[in-house]
Amino acid sequence: MTIALRTAGSMTDHAVCMAAGVRDGLRTAQYYVRDMSHADATETAQPTVLSRGVGWAARLADWLLSRAADLSIRIFLPSWRNLPSPFAPHMMEEVTRAIGENRLAMTSLFTAYFFRATRHILDRCAEPPFLVLEHRIDAARRLLAERNIESPSRVTVLGEVLLALAETRAIARIGKAKTGYAFLDGTDPNIAVMATACLALLLAEEGKPIETLDEDEFFAIAGALIAPRLPAMGQAIKQRDAAALASELAQVRELY
Repeated sequence: MTIALRTAGSMTDHAVCMAAGVRDGLRTAQYYVRDMSHADATETAQPTVLSRGVGWAARLADWLLSRAADLSIRIFLPSWRNLPSPFAPHMMEEVTRAIGENRLAMTSLFTAYFFRATRHILDRCAEPPFLVLEHRIDAARRLLAERNIESPSRVTVLGEVLLALAETRAIARIGKAKTGYAFLDGTDPNIAVMATACLALLLAEEGKPIETLDEDEFFAIAGALIAPRLPAMGQAIKQRDAAALASELAQVRELY
């Protein structure tokens, strides 16, 4: 498997990064609006008039931002929010091939898969609000393109991918872990979530999924399998050891 270098450092790279950055700016604004919408939520004292006003205004702003985003997506690109399913034939190959893509109108398949998989995993595992930055996932894609990775092994490539994703830290903010997902409180969510997304891609490519599972259920299974390996993965990332990460993924693969 080869990841070819294409247009690294070009004007297109910068334009793609800028486009993702603009979208992330809107996401960041909505994140803080949602955070402020709880200004009048208190269990210990009666909220003040000011806090009630701030909470009401923030909820209104959140509603307006959400409706504007929904309308623009329906008009311009209805498939924008669709998760590129790890179950699709040859998805692993397609995602890794997309590392060399620079696309302005929409994100590359690599960025789309990891961004939307991250959102799906956090929706299931963590309390809102949370903030995932698309331009940081795209930064990982560009780092991988510059390295020009060549390997016939899927798991070796995923070790490099996981290292790049963990280092660019696309998950900027996360809420409290939901019941049953306490491992998110004890480790870097960038490692836990990206490892889950990588493992799901690996297992699905090898024909492992059960047909009755949907993507979210499959991510939950992958997360449960990866949880005991997270301390070792964290250590491998500190040492920038992609081979060790690949080994951890390979060992988990054998458990499924």
